[in-house]
Amino acid sequence: MIDPIALTKDLIRFNSISTNSNVPISNHLHDQLDRLGFMIERVHYQDETGIEKVSLVGRKGQGDGGLALLGHSDTVPVDGWEEDPFEAVIRDDKLYGRGSCDMKGSLTCMLAAAESFNGTGLKSPLYIVFTADEEIGCQGAKEILDRSELFNEFDLKYGIIGEPTMMQVVRAHKGAVAIRAKAHGQAAHSSTGRGINANLKMIPFLAEMKAIYEELTTDTQYFNDEFDPPFSDWNIGINDGGIALNMTAPQSLCTVYYRPMPGQDQQALLRRVQQTADRCDIELTINKSGDPFITSLDSEIIQTAMAATGTREAYTVPYGTDGLVFGEKLDLVVMGPGDIKQAHTVDEWMSLDQFDRAIDVYKEMIHRFCN
Repeated sequence: MIDPIALTKDLIRFNSISTNSNVPISNHLHDQLDRLGFMIERVHYQDETGIEKVSLVGRKGQGDGGLALLGHSDTVPVDGWEEDPFEAVIRDDKLYGRGSCDMKGSLTCMLAAAESFNGTGLKSPLYIVFTADEEIGCQGAKEILDRSELFNEFDLKYGIIGEPTMMQVVRAHKGAVAIRAKAHGQAAHSSTGRGINANLKMIPFLAEMKAIYEELTTDTQYFNDEFDPPFSDWNIGINDGGIALNMTAPQSLCTVYYRPMPGQDQQALLRRVQQTADRCDIELTINKSGDPFITSLDSEIIQTAMAATGTREAYTVPYGTDGLVFGEKLDLVVMGPGDIKQAHTVDEWMSLDQFDRAIDVYKEMIHRFCN
């Protein structure tokens, strides 16, 4: 039988920071899925830096319906750790290590729950999906949705994303759009009058980005009171490369990270950004990680999750998950062990009591949707 704490320790030992290849940890997870009797598909790709990545799709059973347990194998970086972040340690009933909470502990709970079910006895299929690059744009999930034969063969409708929620039921989160605006100038000694200062092109663009920020955060027509905070993130960054005081800037960069909410007219805002960029002679790139997802409170997956957890409320959250992608296909609930407050922190940890809690709930969900 799977020892979920021991397996989580094993997974933490893999340095699967998103800038690295996740192939080694995926090979280990592949072995676990194979031992549990899953059909397995490996979805390979190279990221934008040429590093090999692989996402895994496992399935027990055949036919339409069923349930997918969805997680990611990559982690955020480990700057600031004093202890070895890849050497799991238990102290005071907490498991420490990078990924313990976000979300290697959840992956092992999914596997441990699935161990109790024989594929031949399932009326509807059980899927386990482990993606790459969730932390940096959800590319692994996109590759699965676009290319996986196993994932797309039948009409799968429901999924659980195992991000840390302390096993509370989350039915919606915001989307994610990255905007990158670059103004080009010409470097010269500022005293000569011969340079072209890229910052002068950028200033009116920044003024419009600030105006959008103020509208989104103060004008209630943009608000959604189901979320806390009830407005969209419109986070502005600027950088001219740190040039000398007496030099005209050859380049000026503005970034905006936008988290749209369900029902918000993203395209109107993005058209406004594009029109401003065109007017200011600025090069613009817009990359959407995915749209917000929201699952109806009346959906079977939400009602079943609340029954399985013994709770009466489903929440919304401001952060993103692979639901940015899988929300296109599935009714989703975000529900996993651990506390989101520990995700991405120095000395990340997960309380040991969360393992049995998650396994029991995942077993109940599998039983309700697949048996």
